[in-house]
Amino acid sequence: MATFLILGTYTNKGAKGLVEKNSDRREAMKTLADSVGAKFIDFSITRGIYDFWILIEADNYDQIAAINLKAKSADTIEKADVLETVDINKIRQEAKGVNYISPTA
Repeated sequence: MATFLILGTYTNKGAKGLVEKNSDRREAMKTLADSVGAKFIDFSITRGIYDFWILIEADNYDQIAAINLKAKSADTIEKADVLETVDINKIRQEAKGVNYISPTA
């Protein structure tokens, strides 16, 4: 499984729902992840340029894309930047075999 960090912002509609409703967003994110067969790890509302982050383990990016599509289609999420964690040791190993020719060579 790969681990994905989603950094997002709410639309005005989504922010209004946070203020006017008592929805448990952590539980909602767990339900969202479970619905595509992914594993919910953590979630938090944030201060700054992003309104929230969610950490999910998934078998593939398609599961994450489906989550984003569904949330965006509800007009509650404006932005959802997805970052996938990587294994630097595997990348280092792959990099050792890369044959790169600089354009200035």
